[in-house]
Amino acid sequence: MSAANLTSGFLFDERFLAHDAGVETIVQMREGGFELDPEPHPSDLTITRRTWQFLERAGLLGRMRSLEARPAREEELLAYHTRPYLNGLQAHAAGGPRQGDWGEIDEDTPVSASSLEAAVWAAGGACQAVEAVMRGEVGNAYALLRPPGHHAERERALGYCIFNNAVIAAEYARRRYGLERILIIDWDVHHGNGTQQAFYADPGVLFLSLHQHNWYPRHSGELEQVGTGAGVGYTVNIPLPPGTGDRGYIAAFEQLVLPIGLHYRPQLILVSAGQDASWLDPLAQMMLTRAGYRRLAELVVALAGEVCAGRLVVLQEGGYSRAYVPYCTAAIVEALLGVDLGIVDLYAGAWELERSATIFTRATRQALEQARRWHRQWWPL
Repeated sequence: MSAANLTSGFLFDERFLAHDAGVETIVQMREGGFELDPEPHPSDLTITRRTWQFLERAGLLGRMRSLEARPAREEELLAYHTRPYLNGLQAHAAGGPRQGDWGEIDEDTPVSASSLEAAVWAAGGACQAVEAVMRGEVGNAYALLRPPGHHAERERALGYCIFNNAVIAAEYARRRYGLERILIIDWDVHHGNGTQQAFYADPGVLFLSLHQHNWYPRHSGELEQVGTGAGVGYTVNIPLPPGTGDRGYIAAFEQLVLPIGLHYRPQLILVSAGQDASWLDPLAQMMLTRAGYRRLAELVVALAGEVCAGRLVVLQEGGYSRAYVPYCTAAIVEALLGVDLGIVDLYAGAWELERSATIFTRATRQALEQARRWHRQWWPL
């Protein structure tokens, strides 16, 4: 059966919601502090739940094949993370320290026993989504994972991430199916430092990241970070200025992402999909709209159709607007399915939405030209 005749797959599991990041109540002062009514952690499980509800009630899930998650096997986790790290996570979840010879868990990343279970299932879910696409059960797939993964390093939980789902999924594809070229496109607004670390010396996985310049982690994802040894040129960072908006992101895809992808000709494309570059996200200033996300997804679907028989797996990363993440995610899923259900943007008619869709600043144009000049050392741009 050709990819054109296959449906899209969707993977979600209630176990993902066991990762409860908690609430924020304390205001610290130089001396002492005080409490306010609880405010949900930025990575609130409500965002994931509302996204699933949106997709289901819009009728999108009824058009997709439901994929079952499973817990990641130990050998799948150990394809990137270390055994001491796994042991340290388990010890911390049982009340142990946040750091040691095994590695560390940063203060922003809550890890409880239920969080750890959710993370194991999310990593396994990423592998299952890859499995379904590689076996031809679906043409492409969206995995609504929680917790996210792209900040997690080999021995470090960071930025709300415990296990690196994208890395584990890529390694699963290589080991099970012998793939020689995998492209990971990371459009999360924060740089995927963990994914970059995993493949920095590896030409078999091309890591291409679009992110807000020098935002998080600090000094991660600079243009000059291109890989080392045999991997030089196979890390492609495209740092973008605040206010890039739809036109800037689409131009980045047309001028850099698509030409590089066509030249590399991956056998599988993974997307680390963070819907935190939206104009309503509280943790960044990049101004993407629902329509912008839809167009990015359409371009990746077309690229996958051109180079790898449509094999595409989209993995949920960040996104912190409880109101808007579901809208943006639905737009991406519509693109995977090739449908338009006529969902009206949450702020249709607002000037801010129109501005986000049309802005194309001099700073953005200069950043794209700088990126093209730099990456021409390795790619025909």
